[in-house]
Amino acid sequence: MLPSTTRPLAPDDHPLLNRSYMVPTPSIGSMYMCILRCIRRGVSGALIYGHTRWGKTYAIRYCVRLLRDELLRTAIFHLGMPQNPSRSESLFFGMLLAAARHERPDSGTALQRRLRLYNRLAEIVERASGKSLVVFVDEAQRLELEHYEWLRDVQDEMERRGIRMYTFLVGQPSILNRKTSFKQNTDTSQIVSRFMIEEMRFEGFRSAADLEVSLCAYDESIFPEGSDWTFTRFFLQRAYDAGFRLGKHSELVWDVFSEAHRHARFDFTMEIPMEYLARAVEIALGENIEHDASGFVLSRALWAHAVRESDYVAALDDLRIVFVDDNPGA
Repeated sequence: MLPSTTRPLAPDDHPLLNRSYMVPTPSIGSMYMCILRCIRRGVSGALIYGHTRWGKTYAIRYCVRLLRDELLRTAIFHLGMPQNPSRSESLFFGMLLAAARHERPDSGTALQRRLRLYNRLAEIVERASGKSLVVFVDEAQRLELEHYEWLRDVQDEMERRGIRMYTFLVGQPSILNRKTSFKQNTDTSQIVSRFMIEEMRFEGFRSAADLEVSLCAYDESIFPEGSDWTFTRFFLQRAYDAGFRLGKHSELVWDVFSEAHRHARFDFTMEIPMEYLARAVEIALGENIEHDASGFVLSRALWAHAVRESDYVAALDDLRIVFVDDNPGA
């Protein structure tokens, strides 16, 4: 059957332009393998750290989806820590209840909220017909000692109920300082042995080969499901049908980002956050939909415009001091 040529929906309704899509990256793959390794070896906790805008929250969502497909009998709980989280036990457990989608997260004493949370998590595990609970804590660098102690209480209670709890702390590099301070104190070292056993640095794109993984995903991801409309084809249908593929542009895109990096005079090794690659692709496809033709290609100039409009340079300039600290002698 010949592929259809009439787009099935308006461009503004496409996931690419409303940013409701996910594509894989090498770091997401590494993060997922780290999570699977911990679960299969019985390692109860791991740190996954990386800079802001590196795509860590996005990676959690992607890994949750993969886990639900691969580990059907494992329950998953995802918590995002707010700025300056309360040190109130009652409010903390209320936040956990809300994340667990309990119908009454804000009522009752701290003890009542604790008990409701324990029962809710056990119920989630029971629905999965398993004995494992995977907990993701996003922005984990915001956790304070009290929060870790309360999470330890949750883990203890799950153990008493025959449930193995695996906790993955996902946050910015400053969380490593917290781990170091905990290790130096005998009263807090057990927090490390429970929640911070493994470590993984969540990286940006570090080569053209890294970029190719994600760019190819735009060529292969389909929307609407079951159609022949890949993301790339939806925006550049004639070019795509004539052989155009984003995956073939990985060297060019890397070179354009490298040029922007050099012109900004950054004195640290280039590493492209997922946020800015995604923005560049969205600009490149979204702004050129009207130029689609069988012979159309995304030129160096068009990619340079997309990288410039992605705000990649401005974002990394804000993090310049952090990167210099990360790259001594670079």
